[in-house]
Amino acid sequence: MRVRQRSFLHGAFVLIAAGLVTRLLGFVYRIYLSRLIGAEGIGLYQMIWPLLGLVLTFVTAGLPVAMSKLVAEAVVTRDKVRVVRILRISTTIIITMSIVFTALMWQFRGIIFEHWLPDPRSYPTYVAMIPIVSIIAVSSIFRGYFQGLQDMAPPAWGSILETIARIIAVYVLAGYFIRFGIAEAAAAAMVGTVIGEVVGLLFLWTQYLRRGRLSIVLPDAPSRSLETTSQTLKSLGEIAIPVTLSSLIGSLLYAAEPVLVSRSLLAAGLSLQTATARYGEYGSMAIALFVFPTFLTYSLAVNLVPSVSEAMALRNHQRVRVRLAQSWRATAIIGFPASVILTIYAVPICRIIYHDTMAGEILAAMAPFGFLLYLQGPLSGILRGLNKAGIAMIISVFSGLVKLALIWVLGSDPRYGIIGIAWATDITIALGTMLSLIVVYRMVGFSVRASDTLKMAVASMLMLVFMKAVSPRHQAIGGGPLLAIVVGGGLLYFWLLCSFRVVTSHTMNKIPRVGHLLAKFVAAIPFAI
Repeated sequence: MRVRQRSFLHGAFVLIAAGLVTRLLGFVYRIYLSRLIGAEGIGLYQMIWPLLGLVLTFVTAGLPVAMSKLVAEAVVTRDKVRVVRILRISTTIIITMSIVFTALMWQFRGIIFEHWLPDPRSYPTYVAMIPIVSIIAVSSIFRGYFQGLQDMAPPAWGSILETIARIIAVYVLAGYFIRFGIAEAAAAAMVGTVIGEVVGLLFLWTQYLRRGRLSIVLPDAPSRSLETTSQTLKSLGEIAIPVTLSSLIGSLLYAAEPVLVSRSLLAAGLSLQTATARYGEYGSMAIALFVFPTFLTYSLAVNLVPSVSEAMALRNHQRVRVRLAQSWRATAIIGFPASVILTIYAVPICRIIYHDTMAGEILAAMAPFGFLLYLQGPLSGILRGLNKAGIAMIISVFSGLVKLALIWVLGSDPRYGIIGIAWATDITIALGTMLSLIVVYRMVGFSVRASDTLKMAVASMLMLVFMKAVSPRHQAIGGGPLLAIVVGGGLLYFWLLCSFRVVTSHTMNKIPRVGHLLAKFVAAIPFAI
């Protein structure tokens, strides 16, 4: 029997729920790891990730995004042969590249140690990271395929299981190897990450066998394709090449970031150990909290690519404008209050979670730009769904180059140091988001209701006034009182949204499974409908 077509909202809410659970579990992992190995150890662990991102760019070659878009188009036109061809070509390329780059990473490990790693102590973590390349590469095939089917449950559950397995493995391994030193514990944490990815991959494989085979998805589709093999290759290339170039340049810039941050902080007069610790506070602690709300916008971005592609295949431009309005609204509902909370309580949150106040100062410098950051994901998803990945690439590259320049200028200034690097991040976020907005507006228009956006901004400001009024004035706030204040502020914000009719019972009814219950709850709120 054919798998039921999932709606945009269904897929989005599945990914949002899974993203929230994954992020919360991830914080358990980060809290434990940061308290176990400290900011310096986190810095060693974090330094490897930009290099991994660069390698994965070559390995996946933008094909998961292309698969998501093209599979969605092929399914809606019931072109079973085209789906098989897309899967075969993408799988062959990705697996071949993963084998080649895994071998290259091992072969040139000495060169990486001598010329790339800012701190030599991160070398064991690099070696432990090498097997993860092939695992993530194969997982990306399944994720791209399921996203193209708009069946978001397997990738969502896979992420949750991967995170749980990683937490357990890191707890055991890093907890044991910390007795040998920080470098060894950071490498053990990377081994735990590899184990988590293996668990996620195995789950995706079983889900493909159970619900993703074409005999289940398109059981009665015709055996002839609507396009030739050369046309399929051209379609893959039109999407994959710009995405690859964008990711490649972006990954190069990201991989250069820890080196440039460390060098700029050394130029500002810090020692190597202090510079490594500051990068850990910035790159792993502050950034982790700053990007936490992106579980929402990432879910929207992933779901937007096949949804917009399907709309364009049906020549339904109005649906694209509706998707943009929905994405803006959802991002603002979460992004506005998140930016407020992370700005005013950055220091106590980091002190309570990480036992580190400097990370809070870094977070406070970035948090006011949260909404603009959270909006980047949906805008990028719309551009890729419109087959304008090349424009997204240009914006990403330009913003990245500006960021690197600002990191050196501001980070090497002793007056600013790591806070200057946070400011460089802010400027880059604003620049990239505004450029993307301009492009999307010119292509599909902008049907967002300004009145709703204004109401959400007012509700956020009133929430801010309330939380400042009930916060203690002259003493450090504890974890319990802080949680109570944030929950109270959140409830006030939600009540205001309902009272302003930004959120209504009709809105809640659209949420899968629990929507009818939430609609009854909203209807019972005074002044809400």
